[in-house]
Amino acid sequence: MSASDKVHRWLDLLASLLSRHYPVSLADLRRDVPGYADDSVQEESLLRTFERDKGELRELGVVIDTIPDENGVGRYQLRKQDFYLPLLLVCEALLPNETEVREQPRRGRPAGLSAVPSLVLTPDECHALRRAAARIVALGHPELATDATRAMRKLQFDLEDFVAELPAATVLRVDGDVFDVLTESVALRKRLTFQYHSMERNDTSTRTVEPYGLVFLTGHWYLVAFDPTANGMRQFRVSRIREAVMASRPQHPDFEVPATFDLSAYAASRRAWELGSGEQERIIVAFRGDSGLVAQGSQLGDDAPEWPGEWSGALPPADTLWRAFSVRRRDPFLRWLLSFAGEARPVAPPTVVAAWRDLLAATRAAQLDAARITPLPTATEVA
Repeated sequence: MSASDKVHRWLDLLASLLSRHYPVSLADLRRDVPGYADDSVQEESLLRTFERDKGELRELGVVIDTIPDENGVGRYQLRKQDFYLPLLLVCEALLPNETEVREQPRRGRPAGLSAVPSLVLTPDECHALRRAAARIVALGHPELATDATRAMRKLQFDLEDFVAELPAATVLRVDGDVFDVLTESVALRKRLTFQYHSMERNDTSTRTVEPYGLVFLTGHWYLVAFDPTANGMRQFRVSRIREAVMASRPQHPDFEVPATFDLSAYAASRRAWELGSGEQERIIVAFRGDSGLVAQGSQLGDDAPEWPGEWSGALPPADTLWRAFSVRRRDPFLRWLLSFAGEARPVAPPTVVAAWRDLLAATRAAQLDAARITPLPTATEVA
């Protein structure tokens, strides 16, 4: 038995337990989990395999409860609230005449997540978390500094602009009714018309598309669809979709999804800066050094045969490799380049280079501000 077989069996087991709101028997699980469905396997051997899977999952933190029935036979349950981490949300800022924050309504959550609790952060709490992490790093303890840095990176992934010293913005919510219309359109292969707000152009327009599927990427739901007007595939963030209407005559599909299209493979190939429906811009990046991070990052780009010196006004260094990237969302891309610690920088076009310099200046200012945080009082000062 390979490791991948075990992982598949675990995923099937978790899916079966999470799909029910009541304890189930091993016989029920055997019908749901292909890895347990081999009739040639004796009951004792199956029970040993299940107990081993259950024990290993429990060691990983999965709370699978054993609940005996009226005959003392064990049944098994995995509650959603014990399995899923809370959804991280940022509340809306207070208006002048308000005295308490307004939390995100539960109705707007995507289908299937209604049982997942929310952890709502206020703008003040976001600021306090940033300051606390900076103080921990300033203590100089390597393990604590690493943990604090990783925590901030996780929050940055879940809540855009969390680390930056920016005002906390309202997180756009997924409308439950819109999500239902999108789901039905995908299932029935019906054309879809909706209002969409583009962050790149900061405008709202009417879109009519052929929806191929819904995917959850980088903390957001996206509609993957073919746009006949643009004659190409597009990704639309569901939280920016309003007034979604499915075409009439649901019993008749409007289009066929190409047999060569694989939604899972398509979603897996998307990077944060490639998502969205905005126009792509070609950004040339210069990589320097021979670290593994540089080698991996440079492989994500395409060949850039021309030296963009006429844009940047620089001469090509001998040890520099430049690569071309197609980018829809500039900010995530530039933040990704920051992770190379100076070994990667954009060199074209000039507008991107200017935005890169602004980001460097803002990042440096935030770091200097964190370094100026008042140190914690000593025991003598407290006394």
